[in-house]
Amino acid sequence: MGYLEDMLVRNGVIYRAPDGSRSYIEGSLISNSLVVRNSSGWVTHRIERAANGVDLVVRNISTGYVEARISATSLF
Repeated sequence: MGYLEDMLVRNGVIYRAPDGSRSYIEGSLISNSLVVRNSSGWVTHRIERAANGVDLVVRNISTGYVEARISATSLF
């Protein structure tokens, strides 16, 4: 997940702590989307299709707000 993970690190969604703990991306069977889990295993963000059906959005689970938008053209 090279580019996607790099973009999420730059935006602060995925973090790498000095003690070696980190967030990670994982597939979700329930919501048919990708999720970001913190080092404790709690889901913090959901990566899903945008309203246009092509782009991706990163939605914060606790607030419901979209924190980042990933253009489909930037993935290729």
